[in-house]
Amino acid sequence: MRGDARAVLGHDALLAVTQLVILDPGRSGSADLARSYAAALLPNRRDLLEELGFEDVDALGDRLVDALVVRGPAGDIAHRVHEHLDAGADHVALFVLTDTAAIPPVRQWRALAPAVLG
Repeated sequence: MRGDARAVLGHDALLAVTQLVILDPGRSGSADLARSYAAALLPNRRDLLEELGFEDVDALGDRLVDALVVRGPAGDIAHRVHEHLDAGADHVALFVLTDTAAIPPVRQWRALAPAVLG
């Protein structure tokens, strides 16, 4: 989340963030999925990403993909959620990505809930 978003909006505004996540304890099989979703985000976010210091956005470097899609064990995802909250977010919505988009990620939600709400 942009650190200055709270300052721009003021303290009375609701600041809600959406975070793309992939629950992958070993981070071994999720790089391609993360990269494909990050690529889908580019058309609407290119200018912002460049403003935030990401160079050659279209190359989808690891640093950019990791900024857009947090992947790993539940604790890593919870850490990113708390980074958003510490930066001033009031609400963080998790958009759980899987390679089976037609099946709701109930198993992942159940695994994430204790870590995030902990």
